[in-house]
Amino acid sequence: MDIQQLLDSRWRPEPWLEISGGRRLAALVLILIQMGAVVALVLRTGGTATAYLNFILIPILAGAAIFGPRGGAALGLLAGLVLGPFMPLDTTTGQMQPLLNWTTRAGLYVFLGGVTGWMFAQLHGHARRLVDQALANPLTGLPNRQALERDLAEPNIPRPAWLASLRMDNYADAVSALGLEAERRLVQAISQRLQTMAEATGSRLYHVHDDHFALIVPANGEAPCSEITRLAVERLEAPFLVRGIPVYLGAHAGVAAFPTGPRDDPAGLLTRAWMAMHEARTSGLPCRVWNAEQEERSRRTVERLGELQEALGRDQLHLWYQPKTRPDDGRLLGLEGLLRWEHPRLGNIPPDEFMPQAEHTGLIHPLTRELLERAAADTLRLRESGIDVPVSVNVSARNFLDPEFAEHVLAIIRGAGLSPRDLELEFTETAVMANPEEVIAALGRLQNAGVDVAIDDFGTGQASLSYLRRLPVHALKLDQAFVRDMTRRTVDAQITRAAIGLGHDLGLRVVAEGVEDDRTLLELEQLGCDAVQGYGIARPMPLDDVIRWTHANSPPVPAPAT
Repeated sequence: MDIQQLLDSRWRPEPWLEISGGRRLAALVLILIQMGAVVALVLRTGGTATAYLNFILIPILAGAAIFGPRGGAALGLLAGLVLGPFMPLDTTTGQMQPLLNWTTRAGLYVFLGGVTGWMFAQLHGHARRLVDQALANPLTGLPNRQALERDLAEPNIPRPAWLASLRMDNYADAVSALGLEAERRLVQAISQRLQTMAEATGSRLYHVHDDHFALIVPANGEAPCSEITRLAVERLEAPFLVRGIPVYLGAHAGVAAFPTGPRDDPAGLLTRAWMAMHEARTSGLPCRVWNAEQEERSRRTVERLGELQEALGRDQLHLWYQPKTRPDDGRLLGLEGLLRWEHPRLGNIPPDEFMPQAEHTGLIHPLTRELLERAAADTLRLRESGIDVPVSVNVSARNFLDPEFAEHVLAIIRGAGLSPRDLELEFTETAVMANPEEVIAALGRLQNAGVDVAIDDFGTGQASLSYLRRLPVHALKLDQAFVRDMTRRTVDAQITRAAIGLGHDLGLRVVAEGVEDDRTLLELEQLGCDAVQGYGIARPMPLDDVIRWTHANSPPVPAPAT
């Protein structure tokens, strides 16, 4: 049985180690009754010459287990006396025991009681230390997750109460920079700061794992609990001094109330607080309170990811295409492929319900490869229909972190019998910041092979101009947030004008997204924008509709001679 099974079992060591007070008195009375029963049995069966004399070891060993070496020795002495000078050797003849006989036996009982008590005391100590180690974090000495779940299940916890889950923001970066030895000091400093705050508010502090801490807050209501939790987060925002270096971490927290229902369990409560903490981190807020919508959303996300994995290779994932045209004459310049998931039971599922989660898992890599293969196959159909324009596909930041991504793209293009110029990749500025050097290297391999790459949603990302001038790209796509309102808001028009000028100064083509009316189209033409797309030109369409739309509305620009 391992330690977790021991803690979960009915026979865990804590009750055994804590026999005290009235229970110790009751145990002593029971042992004395057992000893009296043995004395009566010896008298009834003929004296100490019978084998029933050895039964006296039972109360001696039981007393040693409960009362330790002194108690075991004392009970051994008592047993030696009650079976000693006043107990006959043979009750039928009345012969008494020789002095050496009963004193030797009494000494043996004292020795057995003392040694057995010492052994049990050692076993008690080892068991207590084992329990303490299992219920405490070795780094900080604070109660750990097992202790938290045990305490949450105890009925003496005031109800209702609140559980706050806290985690640091820059912990991993700090540990990577300072080393594992500094991690010990950093974690201990965090725990000391939180412990001071917990004692001041009457809360219980737990060290769940690494930089994850939890508080049981005895607050009467959501507002007081949130205030205490915010106070804890504020305490963690002050710098920690490690090796003379001020380390700024920051923190975020999630709060969950208990009980919320008759089926509440400690693990579920901790999960809800964790989910609220994750919401706080993603939303940029210091603290969030759990609600049922978060649990439903998380459950739906897990289900979607499982169903998405099953959807790969089963003809459920398709690309709809939105035309990119010239602003002056409307001729088709290219098509952007937009993902559509046609779920067999739920129908069309929007990408924002599964793509952000897929990007945080390894699922994004096979998903991207399937989309690129779909785009390559659709490009061949376009060529058969007389439409010779590049097809663009959005790729994730995680795709560029795959060292073989560029080779996968080129293998798909070659396998379909296409030219590298037939397939265009689009990525956001945020993808650059994930790992600038690796992204730039991957883009360089693609550019050298002849694949065009464009920056999507330009103006909303985090990349600096120093990175932009190094990126091997051929186009910028202005985010629709600026283009859509440029005819109504002067600042959006100014940003659009500046972005178009910057793109041209860098030798890049500029594509404007979000064109929804003729006035916006006219202004973009006057600003020299190279291409436009948006609902005002055409909505995303299935491939067959795109082919019909192109032949009816916008003959493609002839491909340049090579």
